[in-house]
Amino acid sequence: MATVARTIHNVTHYAYFGECYGTAELLNGSGYLFRADGERKATLVSYKDPELMLLGLVDLSDGQYEVDMLVGLAALVCGRELEVR
Repeated sequence: MATVARTIHNVTHYAYFGECYGTAELLNGSGYLFRADGERKATLVSYKDPELMLLGLVDLSDGQYEVDMLVGLAALVCGRELEVR
């Protein structure tokens, strides 16, 4: 019988907690671990806390940003006529 290695991906959102911007990682349904941008320390926040505003998922948002940058660069390079005369 073959053993299959399984990786666990944590659900992480970009988020605001009050006035602070950072990331919020879901912890087994008990709440979110909020880390302010650039900080190593984290705060455990209830998922019911009205101060916590979840934005997009980190992995999807970063992937979409890369696609947008590549498409924008391609449009810039291929879409303009060169104005060399």
